[in-house]
Amino acid sequence: MTGADCTNRFSVIIVNYNGGGMLAACLRSVLEEGIPTGRIVVVDNGSHDDSLNLAEQAAPGIRLIGNTCNAGFARAVNQGLDLASGEFVLLLNNDAQLVANSLCAFAEVFDQIPALLIAGGQLYYPDGRPQNAIAAIPSLTGELLPKFLLKWSMPQLLYGKSQLNRPTPVESVIGACLAVRRTGLAHLGKLDEDYFFFLEETEWCQRARKLGYQVYHVPAARALHAQGQTANRFRSAARIEFQRSKLIFFRKTQGWAAYLIVSVLLPIKALVNAVSNSLACIFTLCLLRRQRARALGYWRIVLWHGLGRPKDWGLPDKCPRLTDR
Repeated sequence: MTGADCTNRFSVIIVNYNGGGMLAACLRSVLEEGIPTGRIVVVDNGSHDDSLNLAEQAAPGIRLIGNTCNAGFARAVNQGLDLASGEFVLLLNNDAQLVANSLCAFAEVFDQIPALLIAGGQLYYPDGRPQNAIAAIPSLTGELLPKFLLKWSMPQLLYGKSQLNRPTPVESVIGACLAVRRTGLAHLGKLDEDYFFFLEETEWCQRARKLGYQVYHVPAARALHAQGQTANRFRSAARIEFQRSKLIFFRKTQGWAAYLIVSVLLPIKALVNAVSNSLACIFTLCLLRRQRARALGYWRIVLWHGLGRPKDWGLPDKCPRLTDR
């Protein structure tokens, strides 16, 4: 299969929020793979920086959707899916860059496995170190047991930086470089927009497997990934979003009993982390800025739980309809 044969089968969706030069670099990597600009959709969630100007300079003619506020990852992807064409759609984070021949690697596995609906590539840090590209489905076992017991008793729940050398079926994949068979979306449906940020692709993978489709990790499809640059700028806010998404996941997929248990566990864990990090801060005379930030961040999460989990807490610039839920 030639590069042109592969790229003609894909559209690419990139969600952006104040991505700056990362977005331009991401777009250049997509263009180098041979994707025409008319098949590249950038959905911007109300950026305040110059990322869109940089994007248009890097890839003139891209299809651009501009939201006036931060609509979240799931809704933005769904907007992009409305404009996507071709057999396959690649979701690529704005802080990721495709490595050459990755689209062909995806296409070959899709062709070999007709039931394959969602595939995730292998992620690497810019210096070449591997990142985790596979995710386990959240479970009560995973919430109740400490990590060292999980690693010992059920290592499949903690994939870590798995280095597989062939396409492998998995529970779910990380959404930073994720390909989906577009023709299957009519049955699968779009991403669940109740998830603002985090776990939307995990629920998508779980839904696909429940419908009888396959989810695979494809190690030959590769991307360099700066990992969480948007979330890192708002660390404690991102943790709140993750806990909110986890609660939504358990409520919608695991039942009310599991949801109630996790609702109790999460604030207890946050309090333990807040106290332990505060003690560590005191022990170091709070001279370490990172340690101070961790302690304050966990106390903010404790406060969020204590105030009844306000909907307007979390990542900034949210669209009003999302904070009103």
